[in-house]
Amino acid sequence: MTGGEPERGGAPLTVGILVPCRNEAAVIGRKLANLARTIWPGTDATSHRIVVVDDHSDDGTREQAEELCERLFAGSPNVEARVVANEVRPGKPGAVRQGLAALAGVDLIVLTDADVVLGEDALYELERAFRADPRLAMACGAPRHVVAVPADGTRPRGANAESTASPYDRITACVRGVESRFGALFSVHGQLLAWRAALGLRPSFGIAADDLDLMLQVRSRGCAPSAVRLVPEATFYEAKPAPGPLADEQALRRARAYVQIARAERHPHGGGASRLQWLAYRRLPLAAPWLLPLAIVGGLLSLALVAPGPAGSLGALVALGFVLPPGRRLCRLLALIRRAGRLERETPVAERWEMARR
Repeated sequence: MTGGEPERGGAPLTVGILVPCRNEAAVIGRKLANLARTIWPGTDATSHRIVVVDDHSDDGTREQAEELCERLFAGSPNVEARVVANEVRPGKPGAVRQGLAALAGVDLIVLTDADVVLGEDALYELERAFRADPRLAMACGAPRHVVAVPADGTRPRGANAESTASPYDRITACVRGVESRFGALFSVHGQLLAWRAALGLRPSFGIAADDLDLMLQVRSRGCAPSAVRLVPEATFYEAKPAPGPLADEQALRRARAYVQIARAERHPHGGGASRLQWLAYRRLPLAAPWLLPLAIVGGLLSLALVAPGPAGSLGALVALGFVLPPGRRLCRLLALIRRAGRLERETPVAERWEMARR
């Protein structure tokens, strides 16, 4: 589907979709079906491309993707889809680099995971945001955490569309909204991440958090365009794993990948606010597990020593806060960060990783 004539900013930008895959047979069908019904920017004369990069799958992902690319896109007037093998280096950074080489010549690169589906007009909204603002270098879509994603790749509806966003998801969404207004978004969503191809970005080997790595490359630039924003209208849908071993494994990997980035020697370009933001993201999460015991002990001591004065009341609130559900969730999060830091000191997390898909 096409989105019609461009509204402003000149000719529509050509879009290159990059889908890295490693044993994604359970979800690649719905992903390609989803892209086939997506509204693409421009007209039938605008040439877009989809590249599925197979990272040596052994579950039939490549064969399934090849058949679907032929069946779903062979008759498309403006979208070419194909599958290529990762011959750069095993792992996601290598797969992304392979896909970037296959997408040479497009205006926008859109990196998206195989297990998420896009809102019908997500690509249209992303392209429009870049065309409207020449300062925009990178943008990500907005997540919708849902119960389940339909097998046909359509937008979740009814009971499947009920939100499963956690309090942490909602808080971080507010933070992203504020950062985005200043073009200084930090925690970009790698499930739907777009940037100008002319920037020549390439993910770094040895870094599992490829989305944050690419974001830091953009923000380290000393020249325009360098703004990184959230495009709220460009939605994508993700079914988070239910609480249990699978969810714990995913959370631990993400925490370890974050620790890698926090320890990297990167310095976003910009003034004092940018440096302060980077310092906060680098230092506070890693220091938080050590500050937690001090906060609890301090609260209990003030309660015991000066109760029932103001300090004692404050101490009681601090101590009580860690007993209530939000406090317990915070404790679990801080314990996870501490464990991730310890594991990363022992052995860095691998670039290649698989998980059961829903």
